[in-house]
Amino acid sequence: AVVLYSTSVATTANVRGAITNVKHILETLGIAYEEVDLVLNPSRRDAMLAASGGVKSLPQLHVGGKFIGDANTIQELQDCGELKAKLSAAGRS
Repeated sequence: AVVLYSTSVATTANVRGAITNVKHILETLGIAYEEVDLVLNPSRRDAMLAASGGVKSLPQLHVGGKFIGDANTIQELQDCGELKAKLSAAGRS
């Protein structure tokens, strides 16, 4: 499963923009994902932190319980054409 951890109360335009951008990338690639708003689902924060090695920044993308990256990493993977393959590979493992 592809999980996007986000927040509905982003305190900066940069965070809001990053969340929107990652959603757009996933939708452009036709990737189904579950969005977990940590404001509405605070109990999911521990799983996010455990999988990401303590990374707290949002948004974060996880596949099959594994941390793929933050917004910058997702954009870099998309720019070099590696994101869809990485999501597919992580979803199979």
